[in-house]
Amino acid sequence: MQSGKLFFKEPRAAGVESTDIIDRVKSSLRVHPGLYGALQRIVSPIYHDGTHRRFFREHVSGRTDAVCLNLGSGNLRLDDDLVNIDAEPYDQVDVVSDVAVLPFPDATADVVVSVSLLEHVPEPERVLEEIRRVLKPGGLVLTDIPFVCGYHAAPGDFRRWTHEGVLRLHEGFEPLQLVNKGGPTSALLWVAQEWLATVLSFGSRRLHSAVYLVAMAVTFPLKYLDALLNLSPTSRNISSCFVFIGRKQAGS
Repeated sequence: MQSGKLFFKEPRAAGVESTDIIDRVKSSLRVHPGLYGALQRIVSPIYHDGTHRRFFREHVSGRTDAVCLNLGSGNLRLDDDLVNIDAEPYDQVDVVSDVAVLPFPDATADVVVSVSLLEHVPEPERVLEEIRRVLKPGGLVLTDIPFVCGYHAAPGDFRRWTHEGVLRLHEGFEPLQLVNKGGPTSALLWVAQEWLATVLSFGSRRLHSAVYLVAMAVTFPLKYLDALLNLSPTSRNISSCFVFIGRKQAGS
């Protein structure tokens, strides 16, 4: 699968370099995907419960006979057997394409993964239609869906979903799992960090970013409380985000 980058559309032209501290930090770290991924997992306010790792271990890793796609991958390689697809030609991207118009025939993929993507596309329903189209009957989908969290452009940020909204969005798939990725504490931390940055920045965008980074570095250990809180069925009422795992139904 790693035979070289395939370009199915022109990548977006590079814009003016951002003056936002957080954007500049992210941009500098993206050239080191291993470090960037580790910092995301550790320092970000979102608790990771291991659902992704278990899914990759059971359904992706080592399946050399299967076609497994990762939509909106960015510069992170979540598993060596995932084909990375993104609109930008990062080093770790295998296919450069619009995720709403995938360059694959119908019913060719065994697994499709979408992590932190659907909130950033203008028409998420269209992306789900493409996922259904390229999946084989019985194929699996994993999507990472936000609920209670702050604005985070990449380059846009358009939507949020409740647990009921996640199920409605994935009509046509048989739900296998719907779990909290980041629970109530993750939601609280994301909002609290943004609140502190807003209050203490006095209208300065640069100071806002600096305070936000400091608040994130100081408070992130609290997110591990979600390992306990996610056991409560009511935690989904204010969960930061969800992971949906489903199977393509015959005829959908």
